[in-house]
Amino acid sequence: METTASQAYIFMITLYGGILVGVAYDVYRGIRKAFRNGRWLTALLDTLFIITLGIIVVFVLYTANQGELRLYTFVGFVLGFALYMAGLSPFISYLAKKIKKKRTKVKNKLEK
Repeated sequence: METTASQAYIFMITLYGGILVGVAYDVYRGIRKAFRNGRWLTALLDTLFIITLGIIVVFVLYTANQGELRLYTFVGFVLGFALYMAGLSPFISYLAKKIKKKRTKVKNKLEK
């Protein structure tokens, strides 16, 4: 039988796993914006994203509690993803836009 302390530890690991899923989603969105054209490329990217998420989830669950599925593990993933999307994702998107804008300015100066 699991103790309350071990359940809290498992919940925290799955919370971090949800944040990792959010990071993977942001990377996927960035790649998807860069390669907008092509149905086949979109299907390939979607498939790779789903496989990547599966690997992340299986690794986190196996690391946390030998792959046992509990309600609080799902809650941890969802909460971690939601926290990342509400807190860090807008900041990361802002930084990416700033970097892209700066890169475009430098590129335009070099072309002149």
